[in-house]
Amino acid sequence: MSALRQGPRALERWVLARSPLGLVLAVLMLGATLAPSLLVRTWVFQGVLSGVGLAVGYGVGVALTAAGRWLLGRVGWDPPVLGARPRWVLVAVLVVVAALDVARAAGEHRWTWDRLGYSPTLTATAYVGAIGLALLTLLVLLVLAWLVRLLQRRVASVGARWLPAWVAGGLALVVVLWALLASANTWVLERSLDGMNTAFAAEDLEVRASTPGPAPDALRSGTPDSLVTWPEIGHEGRRFLTAGPTAEEIRELAPAGGPAVREPVRVYVGRAAADDVAGRVRLALAEMDRLGAFDRRAVLVVVPTGTGWVNEQIVAPPEWLLGGDVATVAVQYSHLPSPMAYLGEHEGAGETGRQLIAGVQARIAQRPATDRPALLVAGESLGSHGGSEAFTDLDDLVAGTRASLWIGPPEFMHLRREAERVRQPGSPQIAPVVGEGRDVVFANRRTDLDGTRPRSVFLQQADDPIVWWDVPTLWDRPDWLEERRDPAINPAISWRPSATFFNLTIDMAVANDFDEDHGHLYGTQPLAAWAAMLHPRGWDTARVEELRVRLAVLGR
Repeated sequence: MSALRQGPRALERWVLARSPLGLVLAVLMLGATLAPSLLVRTWVFQGVLSGVGLAVGYGVGVALTAAGRWLLGRVGWDPPVLGARPRWVLVAVLVVVAALDVARAAGEHRWTWDRLGYSPTLTATAYVGAIGLALLTLLVLLVLAWLVRLLQRRVASVGARWLPAWVAGGLALVVVLWALLASANTWVLERSLDGMNTAFAAEDLEVRASTPGPAPDALRSGTPDSLVTWPEIGHEGRRFLTAGPTAEEIRELAPAGGPAVREPVRVYVGRAAADDVAGRVRLALAEMDRLGAFDRRAVLVVVPTGTGWVNEQIVAPPEWLLGGDVATVAVQYSHLPSPMAYLGEHEGAGETGRQLIAGVQARIAQRPATDRPALLVAGESLGSHGGSEAFTDLDDLVAGTRASLWIGPPEFMHLRREAERVRQPGSPQIAPVVGEGRDVVFANRRTDLDGTRPRSVFLQQADDPIVWWDVPTLWDRPDWLEERRDPAINPAISWRPSATFFNLTIDMAVANDFDEDHGHLYGTQPLAAWAAMLHPRGWDTARVEELRVRLAVLGR
């Protein structure tokens, strides 16, 4: 019985008495993490997010309580401590508030479930599981905080030999946090990313029997005459080189009376083909020369995503619309899955985009002015950041390309940031209007491109968390939550410090889990963008729609 009595007493002594303010803020954060976001999530994701929210709220409350007591102690006033009974009354009230938050969240999330076309899966039982996981996550984080505090005290005891105790304690906390963050950055992030690149490379370079190489006479990399071997191209490169329409398939849909249909050219250089970006770019340009890429009507440079994946929905439309008279080139900069590459491969993506596009531009400039192929550039997600690094600003982009397509650009893509900064007054962040709105168009859905003839298209869906995730959302309300709401955004969403950022972070983890045209899946929208930019002769609305139906079977 004494053990049973010790449990509540220990809880009261170490949690309730330590900071009632922390409990209040923890419950407020719990309600914030349960609030609707751009997408919906499973109970596991919800539980982890709510656990982090509880820990953040409680930690802030403890810190504020400690700071307040210290300041009051400096002026000689010892503040009263909340009694045991009032503390338990506070707990009862907070439990009721938390229960009401759960009930409210269930109703508000239903709007998003209905919009996505799914039946809600976060039932009452699932919410109980989510709250249980949240408490477990909170416990783990509290233990980690206790370990950091223990380490800080050990360091402070050493510093107290020469410094006042409060100075030693503050410096010790700074030193411990700095050491942990520095270690995480240099070891966990940089070294582990290098190690993981090596580990994932082994799987990437494995040639499966189900992926035979291209025919010897194919206009592809990886043939016996190619400068890059089939194994070193990598899994995503091999998939890219064995996909795409043939000349016969293109001819079936080509308008009558148009130019002769040609077999498209595809060039791909894997990360393993050379030790650095410059070496891989040289191989890509040499492959293009070998296959006559610069004799084509257009050259399409695609910067892939983290794994090296090239979305067929980006590449195939120009091949169909231009009668196959196009050469596409891509260079891999990472073996890592997209979430890992998203965090640690910014520089690799940007350097690859800069060098590859500059090399292609130089080759095009060497040809007679009347015989130069049009330069097309495209990138998706991290690839959009990589490709954009080749251009100083939007004017440079429009002047240096015939057409460019950017799908789901992340917040650190500088061209998108420029567009938001210079947009016309009254145009929203989610769909900024640049200049007269002709050359550069931001589209949230396929119909936004109707009647346009732009030179550059940014596809960024309103519910794509990879587009709207931004660190300043931690402390600052983003424009897209202040301005007129897009129909794809839950009306119940409101900005809350910290919580909105964590909600978006969890949304990113499930951004590819829904049907096309939701989250980070753009389906056949790239076709509409290419048709608007290239407006090829003979391709009326009916013919483009027939192509869209064909491309829809490709999926992601």
